Amino acid sequence: MAKPMKIGVKVSDAMTRSPVVDSKNTPLPQCARKMLSNNVGALIIKEGKKLIGIITEKDIVEGAVAKELNVKKTLAKDIMTTGMITIAPEADLYKAVELMNRENVRRLPVVKNGDLIGLLTVRDLLYAQPKLYQKVHEYLVSKRVKK
Repeated sequence: MAKPMKIGVKVSDAMTRSPVVDSKNTPLPQCARKMLSNNVGALIIKEGKKLIGIITEKDIVEGAVAKELNVKKTLAKDIMTTGMITIAPEADLYKAVELMNRENVRRLPVVKNGDLIGLLTVRDLLYAQPKLYQKVHEYLVSKRVKK
């Protein structure tokens, strides 16, 4: 069995340390405004330090707008994704890229001892490690082709 490739940069070195968070009972319009004002494509939904879900732009469009839900009455908990794929802060960045590619996700919550400590995004990868550009580029291209 081949040894996994490593680049020597940890997830904790590249992650966003203060992801934008909200609660499960936040109305959807407020979630959308928070995403816009913070220039992010996702909100982490937490209870205390515990990660309970994530809401992305795609969740808002597919989970509420396309289903013609009353967005004023829809709460974060109604459309959030739960059971997210997470990664440990000490994991190698290359492992993170492979995991994102395999699981078809653009964001990985970073969890330590059950607590959310950060968020790793495709943008974080590009800023942190230009050597990963080709792998990330392949991932993004594959997502466009599948749509």
